[in-house]
Amino acid sequence: MNLQSHYLREFFLILFVLIFIGSCIQSYQPQTEWEEEAFLRSRPDIHPYEVRNSLQQYQNIPIRWAGIIRESEFYETDDSYEIVLLLEHRYFDWKVDAMSSPRMYYPSTRGEGVFQTSWFLTKDADLDYFIERFGAGNLAIVYGVPEEVTDTVILLRSNYIRVIDASQFQADQVNYIPESVRNRMLKPTSSNEQTNN
Repeated sequence: MNLQSHYLREFFLILFVLIFIGSCIQSYQPQTEWEEEAFLRSRPDIHPYEVRNSLQQYQNIPIRWAGIIRESEFYETDDSYEIVLLLEHRYFDWKVDAMSSPRMYYPSTRGEGVFQTSWFLTKDADLDYFIERFGAGNLAIVYGVPEEVTDTVILLRSNYIRVIDASQFQADQVNYIPESVRNRMLKPTSSNEQTNN
């Protein structure tokens, strides 16, 4: 009887730990109605490799990519500001650490090179705020449609961009590679390899 109750206690302890861990890790949640709509319409399983090799196949398909902002440039037009972003693509499993405050995001150390997109602001926007918000080093979730490939840079026409501050993510902790990518002949690069090339 003692042995049976010991195993029962261990079973419940393991079950408790699994439930606790499961409650710590949650699925990514869009922050606005616009983002929710873009999230539901976009595909997370199309990566830069596929787009570079078959642009026409993906030009009308909404996708979503995570990328670390490497450069941001602001251009003034007659009625708006255009923000042009160059981003380093990172794989993302769309999971969030909900136990930390604020929530933490862990994009992979690996990805598939660089992509570029742009966003427009009205003239009454707080330009200083957006210069900081779209600054280098922050993480962006970009929803868009592939438009063009120039050399190896993919140009996305964005439908929505969510920026996550550098203090809310760590990009050197997780070596996540999507299942669909693992069997490719061309392996994804790490952030160090991307930087050095």
